[in-house]
Amino acid sequence: MNKLFFFIFSLTIILNSCTEKHNVEPNIYLPGYKLVFQDEFDNSPLDTTVWGFHNLGKRRDAINIKEACLINQEGALEIRNWTETSDTSSIHYAGMIESKERFTFGYFESRIKFDIEPGTWGAFWIMYDNFQRLFSEIDNPIELGTEIDIIEFVPQDNNYGVHNLHWNGYGEFHKTVGSGKLMNGKLEGYHIYSLLWTPEEYIFYIDGIETWRTKEGISHAPEYVILSTEIQDKGWAGNIPTNGYGTFNDTRNKMFVDYIRIYQN
Repeated sequence: MNKLFFFIFSLTIILNSCTEKHNVEPNIYLPGYKLVFQDEFDNSPLDTTVWGFHNLGKRRDAINIKEACLINQEGALEIRNWTETSDTSSIHYAGMIESKERFTFGYFESRIKFDIEPGTWGAFWIMYDNFQRLFSEIDNPIELGTEIDIIEFVPQDNNYGVHNLHWNGYGEFHKTVGSGKLMNGKLEGYHIYSLLWTPEEYIFYIDGIETWRTKEGISHAPEYVILSTEIQDKGWAGNIPTNGYGTFNDTRNKMFVDYIRIYQN
């Protein structure tokens, strides 16, 4: 019995040392907030009981497929963008994952590195379920929801980040506000991108420093989290390179996510 107890105790210590890779306190001071969701992406493969795949199939100038989203040997989520070429065509691939759980309000934090090339952008965002319904001129984001772009990384103008909100559908009644370009040339390597979403406002942070806040488009609806890359030629992210992005194995066009954590009051 003592040997069995010692074995279980030792195994618990080992498992804890493997999973507790990071300090789980939020990157900003939030008294009263508790951790309610966490993925350190330490275990391969991707946990599909927690994550689904968002918008599989044709999207913009790429095809989203499950194989683009993987857990690498460094213990990070890696979303790859690559190109398959033939004598007559080039097909680009990208990926997106979405949380199966929905959240309303809280502090959302992720440590991310964007090694992405022109024609591609990467994002950490929150999405509402009603975006495909018909909308009217009178908006109601409180009940229907808002797309909350915690960070969109764009490889233009020396690389920049931006926070954006979109609500009331994506047609003629679409509404949007945003921070404008932020930290051009200062977002190389890993950074912590986060959002404090309350019933009254959104407050955005990069590395624990407030970068934008707004009281517009406030959602009170349950929403899901997305980590993604997208590919579009001649858009805000620039032009797809003439020869594409290389193969699945040799592409350098990637987004890395060290962890994601969500806290609620």
